[in-house]
Amino acid sequence: MNTLESDNDRHTEQLAAKVSRLKSIAIDIDNETKDHIPFLESMNFDFNTARSFLGGSSRHLSTAMSSGRGDRRVMCYVIAGIVFAFIFLYYVVSSFR
Repeated sequence: MNTLESDNDRHTEQLAAKVSRLKSIAIDIDNETKDHIPFLESMNFDFNTARSFLGGSSRHLSTAMSSGRGDRRVMCYVIAGIVFAFIFLYYVVSSFR
């Protein structure tokens, strides 16, 4: 009977240690989540800013496309600038890998 009681006590201590470890992991996850919320909010702001910038660029490009023959030079400059920007971003991103 004493052996069963000691086994039960040992299992109880092991279970308490596992519960304590799980509690500390849950607290760490909560802390990490709270630490990353401001970062994610700033990313949301950055994406919204980029979305509005791209929307404005798209409107300007469609205006230039529909304005007639006189603005074809401007349209070529805009398209060349966009192509250059994509090539530049490609090289910048590939240099960080």
